[in-house]
Amino acid sequence: MERRDFLKLAAYAGLALGVPALPRRAGAAPYDGPLWVMVHADGGWDPTSLCDPKGRISEAEENPMNKSYLASEIGQAGNIRFAPVGGNQAFFEKHYRKLLVINGLDVETNSHDTGTRHVWSGKTGEGHPALAALIAGAVGRERPMSFLTSGGYDYTAGLVAPTRTGNMGALTRLAFPDRMDPGNAESRFHSEATSERIAAAQRARLEALMQEQRLPKVREQMSMLYAARTGENELRRLTEFLPAELDGSNNPLKRQAQVAIAAYRAGITVAANLSIGGFDTHGNHDASHIPRLQLLLEGVDFLLDEAERTGVADRMVVVIGSDFARTPGYNEGNGKDHWSITSMMLMGPGIPGNRVIGTTDERHRAIPVDPVTLQPNPNGTRIKPVHVHRALRRLAGIDGTETAAGFPVKGDDLPLFG
Repeated sequence: MERRDFLKLAAYAGLALGVPALPRRAGAAPYDGPLWVMVHADGGWDPTSLCDPKGRISEAEENPMNKSYLASEIGQAGNIRFAPVGGNQAFFEKHYRKLLVINGLDVETNSHDTGTRHVWSGKTGEGHPALAALIAGAVGRERPMSFLTSGGYDYTAGLVAPTRTGNMGALTRLAFPDRMDPGNAESRFHSEATSERIAAAQRARLEALMQEQRLPKVREQMSMLYAARTGENELRRLTEFLPAELDGSNNPLKRQAQVAIAAYRAGITVAANLSIGGFDTHGNHDASHIPRLQLLLEGVDFLLDEAERTGVADRMVVVIGSDFARTPGYNEGNGKDHWSITSMMLMGPGIPGNRVIGTTDERHRAIPVDPVTLQPNPNGTRIKPVHVHRALRRLAGIDGTETAAGFPVKGDDLPLFG
């Protein structure tokens, strides 16, 4: 396969190929630390229809927070209250024991770009990497598929090469370039002996070219191309763990989850962005937004079930968030506009479940918390993304690394995880 053909096929497969900032170690052991999964609800979700419920007082109430349910109908699973709409009850009753909800999170903006960047990098300003990219860069920088992304905020600041997965058929062809039929190990272009001679010649040619080349990035590109061409590479290991068929439903999170878990089980992925859109409901909010929330929760439920099925559930951290929230009440088109007070949901090893931190008043305004007890305190601290990111960096064990020090998030340390 010629280099230009390889690049064309990679693009068709949906792979964004890049160069890691550090050389990949030859024969590096498969990654077996935690898998970090960030799930982004693109467009700005409505926590009052999810994990920070605000029902109407009566049918006659003017300008209610929500028209679709009464305050008396709000559900509760363990310590977590939820809006009685869509698939909320099934999700929270199934997962509340491992779920941490953070309400009253102030993202300080109504801008989609700024809000998404703030939630997932801990900073409103540009230039800071997504948390998934930061963790992948700190603990798996030498792995070309360390950071998988399906959207959301995935700026890497050059720490890692983001890998976008798309067409699985083309992905398999890349993994097995020596087969006429990628699914048939016997359909080889050459005999085994001939293939070994070709491989030896390729290695010798690569070594000669590497001796002539002094630029580190060019050397790494040559090494990555060689790995992909020989088939003894990360893509081959990925295909060994992918399901025979990816989910064919209308929920993109399910396919994204299958690829992320397969790549993690193959030992080649540290962190992944999953993303689903459709939450920017400026019109016809209830009819449009609640079904999207149900798809989101079904996708997360599928992710958790797939992790259980494959034996990695106890090694997976999941963080769920969105750009911001929706306004209290409705606009003239029965929609909801942008609101800066939102929520996040987290689960995984080191994150205490069946717990709610932070609160909002009856019109979804954030109430500060005591920085020690985390109880409501009007003279306390407003919870912001920086507090969540500082806690997650400590949980990931990267807060003292050179990588994290290059992108500081300054603020108080709140005991979000105990």
